[in-house]
Amino acid sequence: MTDNTQTEPVRLACTEVWGGNHKTDVVIERPGVDCRIYSRPFRDADQGGDVYYLSSCASGRLTRFVLADVCGHGEQVAETASQLRSQMRRNMNRVRQSRVVESLNSEVVASDNSGRFATAMVGTWLSSTSRLTLSNAGHPPPLLFRAANRSWQIADSPPGVRSVASDMPLGIDGRMLYTESSLKLEHGDMLLCYTDALCEAADALGEMLMPRGLLDLVRSLDSGSPDSLIRQLLERIDSLNAGNLSRDDLTVLLLEATRRRPSLADSLKSPWRYLQGLIRSDADGGPQRTPAFPVVGDSTTGK
Repeated sequence: MTDNTQTEPVRLACTEVWGGNHKTDVVIERPGVDCRIYSRPFRDADQGGDVYYLSSCASGRLTRFVLADVCGHGEQVAETASQLRSQMRRNMNRVRQSRVVESLNSEVVASDNSGRFATAMVGTWLSSTSRLTLSNAGHPPPLLFRAANRSWQIADSPPGVRSVASDMPLGIDGRMLYTESSLKLEHGDMLLCYTDALCEAADALGEMLMPRGLLDLVRSLDSGSPDSLIRQLLERIDSLNAGNLSRDDLTVLLLEATRRRPSLADSLKSPWRYLQGLIRSDADGGPQRTPAFPVVGDSTTGK
């Protein structure tokens, strides 16, 4: 469990790469990892209750992401989701990931959000070591693909890491502690994170897929085509039962480990991006994204 008494003598210089609770379909290239994000609010509303956030720290050597799901869906929780994104901006510069989640949780508890809570998956990718640190705040477990043996598995916390007194959804208890688990990702390995619209979809018999059923579906897909993997998965789920994926906001975040290293341009632009991040952190209604980073296949609504 996290030692909540330690102090943080330094803070990271992070800036937002991509974030929001709007419709988006994008590939973002970062050092050592490609991030594919697909999000569609309930009933194609302008905004929904799923929040995605991606930031870059340490001249691009560290990439952080948050995928959160506010209780409820669509425009009825859009304001709460927008507040959550602003709270993400304010907390991304903390060095320790557990502190990021704990501070974010404290802000959600303190905010006037009508008692709503949110599940969240938080990750920190360090390109120099090819390690991904994960914290799970009551969110569905991600799925892990190992390129070496072409296999998928559920990437839940190791036995003994969690306890009943930790890792609950954001907004329930301001004193909640959050644990961390670490994964070494090799070239071609992937991590699939998603909101509960996927695991709560129904199979052909009308039963919820749950993470285990979702795992079985992913194992049947062509994992050699990361660019089409999200589309393959959504099409397969949609074909199982009428109404699947139309009852809630849905978001999928796919991370793929690459051999890309931080560029000289990223290192040189880091101070300027830090200043941009400071400016944006003071504005609740800042832009949805920072286009100075490599972005491929943007199909956002532009909201």
